[in-house]
Order: sequence, then structure tokens, then C-alpha cells
Amino acid sequence: MKNLSKMFLIIKLIVLKDLIEELKSKEIFVSIISYSVLVLVVVATTSSVNNSPEFFATIFWISLSFSIILGINKSMSKEFENKGIEFLITSPIDKELIMIAKFISNLIFIIFSSFFILLFNNVILNYDLFELSFFLLVMIINIGFSIVGTITYLLFSKVRGKEILSPMLFIPLITPLLMGGSVLTNQILENNIKNISWFGLIIGYDLLFLLIGLIISNIIFEE
Repeated sequence: MKNLSKMFLIIKLIVLKDLIEELKSKEIFVSIISYSVLVLVVVATTSSVNNSPEFFATIFWISLSFSIILGINKSMSKEFENKGIEFLITSPIDKELIMIAKFISNLIFIIFSSFFILLFNNVILNYDLFELSFFLLVMIINIGFSIVGTITYLLFSKVRGKEILSPMLFIPLITPLLMGGSVLTNQILENNIKNISWFGLIIGYDLLFLLIGLIISNIIFEE
């Protein structure tokens, strides 16, 4: 029990450090929100089919996913630039705890930004999605985005062109999340959720990549 409380304390301290740094700079929030809102504004003003629920569901998740990978890359690159990740790696902390803390930090950035984007969506595209089922959907998909985005950045962290290579791996890996999000968003808009199994598949996908991230954390953080 003592070890468990110590683990939670380590994770909490790392997450708080990341949040304090972001509150000072606000770079990640601005990157995610501005990019996603820009895409939605362009789509809303240039498309003739933006009243379609299927169209909205697809554009929402695609714009969110692209803006999120930019935000995660920004978050992780700051850690490398400030040498923060090096101090964590060389400290007597289990690498799995560092990985979990980074998952949580990026998830908090993503969730906070997502609801700003959702509010903007409701204003510009006039879709009311402030309901429990959609909040749950956004939460579980963002968990997957955070885990996959963190893993893909760290895999290419020592490679030139990581800002390009990371999104190239991220987008194919989150395709099942985008599919599930698009289908369920469309059904929520129509007040007719038919394929509830999508929720289970998305949660299973999140757990799979969480397990993969923990297994390869020692390899990723090797000197």
C-alpha cells in the first residue's frame, strides 16, 4: 500500500509539473484549439453539405485528431528542449510511471481543449452535443489519442524529422478510433444509438495501447 501511494505521488508530481509549465506558456492549448477551430471555420464557410450529421461527425474528429497530434508533439518536444525528460529518465523512477504521467498530462491538455472546440462547434455549426453519451465518447477517444500520440512521438524522439514521422504513424493507428467516433457521433445526433458495441471496442483499443506503452516504456526511454 505504501508503494502504491508513492507511485501515485510520483505520477501526481510529474503531471503537476507539466500543468504548471503549460499554464505559464499556454502553447499547447493555443495550438490545439486554434488549428481545430481554423479547420472548422474553413469547412463551415466553404462547404455546401455542412448541415449533414455524417459530414459534421467526420470533420469534427478529423480536425480534432490533427490538432491533437500537433499539441502532443508540442508538449513532448518542450520536455526534450528543456531537458525535463532527461532528468526524469536519470532519476530513480520506474519508466512505466513516467509513461503513465505523460499519458495523463497529454490527456488533460486534450480534454480541456476538446470542450472548447466542442463549444465552438455548437455555435458555428449549430449542433447540440452537450449530453452525457457524447461526453463519454469524447473522453474515451481522447484517452486513445493521448496514449497513441505519446507513444508515436517517443518512438521517433531521437530521429530527424520526428515532427513528420510521428503524425504519419499516429493517423493510421487511430483510424479505428476515428471510425468509432464518427459512427457514434452521427447516431447521437440522430438520437438513435444502434451500435453500442463501438464503445466497448474503443475502450478495448485504449487498453491495448496502454499495455503496449507500458511494455515498451523501458525500450523507449533507453539512453
